[in-house]
Amino acid sequence: MSALLSSVDVVLQDGFMYAILAMGYYVTYTILDFPDLTVEGTVLSGGIAFGLLARAGVNPWLAMLASFVVGFIFGAITGLLHVKLKIRPLLCGILVSTALISINLVVTVVGMGGNFAGDGALSTIDIGRSVPTLIRIFPSSLLPTDFYGFNLRKLVTFFVIALIFKILLDLYLKTKNGLLLRAAGNNSQYVTMLAKNQGTSKILGLAIGNGYAAVSGALIAQSRGNANQGMGIGMIVIGLASLIIGLSVFGKLRFMKPTTMVIIGAVIYQACLGVALLIGVPSAYNKIIMAVLFTAALVVSGKIKAKGRAQ
Repeated sequence: MSALLSSVDVVLQDGFMYAILAMGYYVTYTILDFPDLTVEGTVLSGGIAFGLLARAGVNPWLAMLASFVVGFIFGAITGLLHVKLKIRPLLCGILVSTALISINLVVTVVGMGGNFAGDGALSTIDIGRSVPTLIRIFPSSLLPTDFYGFNLRKLVTFFVIALIFKILLDLYLKTKNGLLLRAAGNNSQYVTMLAKNQGTSKILGLAIGNGYAAVSGALIAQSRGNANQGMGIGMIVIGLASLIIGLSVFGKLRFMKPTTMVIIGAVIYQACLGVALLIGVPSAYNKIIMAVLFTAALVVSGKIKAKGRAQ
């Protein structure tokens, strides 16, 4: 029973962490219809920014805000490449995420006090127990780390942060800029008729989406206790699968906001991975399981859309 509760705890923690990434994908993929590959770099950038600032004694909330800003900037660069230079969406993401491989490595090595001469020993940022993080400061510090198999300190912290970013996104999408963002994805000609620049909305949407991805990276770094160069691998699949599962399963529930669907979808996706581990599937097969789940989510989503068009 304790093993089961511990597994549920991990599923919920990971679900809330990756839900923020999935909400960012909701902006870029669902609203803007932009298949953004930048997140594999910005997730790591967010983790690195948080790790370095937290180690330097910066307040964890400010460090997380800085992570968002870092992701926001690189997302905006992706948008600028697409809007100003007319580069295709997939290529924009590939260009920026490729550049971030070097940028993230250089920042990590220099930030850890090394000279960048192939010093691979400093390619990981360790967040030791003495480093203040959102999990360790007030009021999270008042919660127990072990409560009937649940780490309430992590669980509640990640849930609250996911809830905060959900509310912020919901509020933003109700503003004038948020409505223009929706219009830029659904009907770009309408935005032009309003004498508004649809390109600006696209750049802003990509910036927000990658800002959310970077915050997710900051939470992952805190959960794992480090930010390493392989942290961003597979994030596209996790984010998209969580998004598609949430919108496919709960899409017909009019009373539920899309951001809520996405959060639940992220938890369901992590639960599927958790079940695979519980039944004894080796962790080495995680990426294959992720790919299979993603494929299944795409197939189900396609069938639901086809059924909806037929009706």
